Amino acid sequence: MEINLGGNKLMKKALFLLLALMLVGCSGEGAEKEKEKNIKEEEVVQEEKIVPVKYDEVDTESKAAVEKFVQKYNVRVDLYKQDAENSITLEKIPEPVTSDLMKEDDILSQTLLEADFIKYKGHYKIVAKYNEDKKLIGYNISVEGSPASEVSEEGDEWEEGFLSAMSITDAIGLDLDKNEEELGKALDEEKKSHTYTDSNYNITFLLADLDLGQFEVNYDLAN
Repeated sequence: MEINLGGNKLMKKALFLLLALMLVGCSGEGAEKEKEKNIKEEEVVQEEKIVPVKYDEVDTESKAAVEKFVQKYNVRVDLYKQDAENSITLEKIPEPVTSDLMKEDDILSQTLLEADFIKYKGHYKIVAKYNEDKKLIGYNISVEGSPASEVSEEGDEWEEGFLSAMSITDAIGLDLDKNEEELGKALDEEKKSHTYTDSNYNITFLLADLDLGQFEVNYDLAN
């Protein structure tokens, strides 16, 4: 009897332990499901924040400006390719321009080109920026290439990104020599960001992560 009672006691203890473990497991599973639910809800909220806007809704004058910009950019790309001494191939911006704008909060952006480097590891993205009235307010290029530690003294690994940025500078009618001078100044002084004005544009180099091979240039209309 005592043995049986002890066995019963041991069995009860084991059952209590199993029940406790199951409750903990259920609690953990519930917490995990709740976490997954919260993540999904956050993703939905993020998607809801980004609203597509048809290109047809863009201000007529802005449309003409963007389409002219794309044509000039592509002409510059052709010149790089036709250079007899140092031919370099860059992706062209697709014509005609048809891509929709994406609205997030009060910012509207239109991806004109997103491409990988052709010769080296890296990619870049060119965006047209608009205000809430769907009027053009500038452009942006973001570049991600090889880390600085893997780049040669000539900087060939970053060349496609910099040439694309120069093509934007030329396409909007800015001084290429001044642009190169200001960029050189920012690099020499190891600035994280540097802004200068040319014509009716404020140009900002964002160089904080250049050591990682990442940089951006903003071309913002001053008026």
